[in-house]
Amino acid sequence: MILQFDLFAPYSDRLVHGITTRQFGSFNGSEIGYGDQLKKLEEATGLRPAFPIQIHSDSILKIVDSPKVRPEADAFVTQSKNVPIGVKSADCQGILFFDPVRNAIAATHSGWRGSAQNIIGKTVERMKSEFGTDPNDLVVGIGPSIGPCCLEFTDPEKELPAHLHPYVKGRNLDFWSLSLDQLKGAGVKNIEIKAVCTKCNPDRFYSHRNKDTGRMALFIGLK
Repeated sequence: MILQFDLFAPYSDRLVHGITTRQFGSFNGSEIGYGDQLKKLEEATGLRPAFPIQIHSDSILKIVDSPKVRPEADAFVTQSKNVPIGVKSADCQGILFFDPVRNAIAATHSGWRGSAQNIIGKTVERMKSEFGTDPNDLVVGIGPSIGPCCLEFTDPEKELPAHLHPYVKGRNLDFWSLSLDQLKGAGVKNIEIKAVCTKCNPDRFYSHRNKDTGRMALFIGLK
């Protein structure tokens, strides 16, 4: 099964996107399983996205062609048609960006470490600098991730940087509110969030905190 964002529906004539679920299969990065799932995704959507090697950073790469070797990064941006891009997640957030005016896209992976570095806001800034994107034009979808119900830390006041403390309730981090505020702070208004906790829904999603080795894939491509 592949989920989609409603906000992207009006652009289906020039945009392909989706979020795989547990029923579709695992993008776990292994040489065999990962390759098999890429083939399956290509058969289902016509896309074979480029995925970075995710390192929980604020590294954002502009790509023109699909890289022959997967680079270390946590976001791709591109204006190239037929160069689909994606990220993988299991509790972390996958975020897809589309600028319908400049016809540009981005795919970003953000765990709490990426959030601490505001990779979401930096993706918007990168699209502005590379493509002339106006944040008011952006359409952004945030995929399923671990919710404020389950993103628990042993001692969040010590484990998390001070600027994330306003999003701490008890020992839990409100990941969803944090990402929404980072997007709004970057000037984005058109936002859809799949506010479904991956840990609470093991039948639908992979979860690192449930000790799953699998990953969901979030992908986007310009036709």
